[in-house]
Amino acid sequence: MVRANRNWIIAAMVLVLAGCAGVATQTSGPVASTAGSPKVMRVGIDPDYPPIAYKKDGKLQGIEVVLARQMGKDLGKEVQLIETPWEQLIPALNAGKIDVIMSGMSITQERKRLVSFTEPYMRIGQMAIIRTEDIGRLSSPRALYETKLRIGFVAGTTGALFVESNLVQAQPVPLESGEAGIPALRARQIDVFIHDAPTAWRLASDPLENEVVALYWPLTEEELAWAVRTSDVQFRGELDAMIEQWKKSGRLQATLNQWIPVRVEIK
Repeated sequence: MVRANRNWIIAAMVLVLAGCAGVATQTSGPVASTAGSPKVMRVGIDPDYPPIAYKKDGKLQGIEVVLARQMGKDLGKEVQLIETPWEQLIPALNAGKIDVIMSGMSITQERKRLVSFTEPYMRIGQMAIIRTEDIGRLSSPRALYETKLRIGFVAGTTGALFVESNLVQAQPVPLESGEAGIPALRARQIDVFIHDAPTAWRLASDPLENEVVALYWPLTEEELAWAVRTSDVQFRGELDAMIEQWKKSGRLQATLNQWIPVRVEIK
């Protein structure tokens, strides 16, 4: 738990946008091999990023799951949530095995050469998570940028790019998944875990967490969006229109607030 005597202030979360849950069909398992029907929206999702997308008791949950189902309901389409490893999402999309990626994907110039992104639905950034006992030596940006400690990150993500580009003196330790980061910190396999802000916000909302803590200054500024094939101009337009409608109605912000109810700021 983040305690007041450490001068951490928990404030109501202010992000962007909102949506609410709808009813849709969920399909888990291997990537489908047939082309999508106009009445079906095949959503590629890697459930390894709570609270964006994850599994609990064998069921898919999270922001992207709720938004995908609502999108299907509003567009009059049956939604199939197709679990796909992160590194296979873009290849699966461009091979016609899925119709849209809804898996907490950040917009980057490299990805924009391969897919077409919708309007962003949330703004986030990379943050550093450390053991609580190390606050004294790592509680400033300068200390982090100059550290020679072991830095964990998920391979193939914007967190990996940040570490490779900015923490040049550190010892890089690539991890297979976001869920591996906190256990690696506790086991002293790494000293810092660089990951997206929602992971840090999730720590803030856990009253039982006292072993690890996030340094709540953003290391990057990123936007999350959905990806479609570059040729699917009409479909992207439909998704953009729906996002805009959710923004104006407040639906999107309500959903984000439900899944990430707090953020933490240093005072």
